[in-house]
Amino acid sequence: MGMAWTKGLAASAAISLFALTYAAHAQNASQAGGADGSTYLTQHFSFDSLNLDVQAAITRANLAPVPFAKITLRTSDSVSSPEQAKASSYTTEIALENAGHGLVRRVQAIQDNKASTIATRLDLSYRGYFSFLSQGISPQAKSIPPVQEARKVLRFDSGTSGHIAFVYLYGSTGSPSFQDPGQFLCDSGKSYSASQLNPSIQGQALELNCRVIDSNGIETDKLTLAYLDKYAVAVTLRAHNGQRTVDSTIVDFKVQ
Repeated sequence: MGMAWTKGLAASAAISLFALTYAAHAQNASQAGGADGSTYLTQHFSFDSLNLDVQAAITRANLAPVPFAKITLRTSDSVSSPEQAKASSYTTEIALENAGHGLVRRVQAIQDNKASTIATRLDLSYRGYFSFLSQGISPQAKSIPPVQEARKVLRFDSGTSGHIAFVYLYGSTGSPSFQDPGQFLCDSGKSYSASQLNPSIQGQALELNCRVIDSNGIETDKLTLAYLDKYAVAVTLRAHNGQRTVDSTIVDFKVQ
């Protein structure tokens, strides 16, 4: 993907500014902060930011763009783990933007019960399923974290039902690719009215049960997604790994 990241921003204040800007963008907050975040995302999380091999794979797939400009949603998240007797509660503000070519630019700002942003995640994904680019930012970070990037697509199932597989070589900015591929594998389940997730969501929802497998062949995460056919995008309802389980309820959903 060959991104040129800004150098010399090692101060923690700069990282905090990044996180706050993206959180504001996800929440549709101040115009100045939102504009800055939008500019950064457009430049670095777009089709043109992708590795040329990945661009070619997407072009060959001839994918239609998603039928919305922007969706904002908020989820109430319950996080449980074997070490905790009681689940923790968080809120996630999410912005989904049409990035063309079937791609969705996503910003997630996770907030604690005091409404303080504790983590921000940026992605460029295929219809919300799997990410070609992803970056996690903590307000406490002392340097700009790397971006995990897909560098070569070995298999790309662009369907939305049945068995779906995305197999790819990947690495982080500034580091070589892992020799063995990662995999994102999904199988579709039941179909139901999307209004069951939130009354503001139109159309049908299709359950997708997905597994994330790393370059060592180890299953790292299990995900339950809902593919929203009206908007041609998937949202995450459950994420599970060996450390924690996150169950998300959509409490607000707006289409722009």
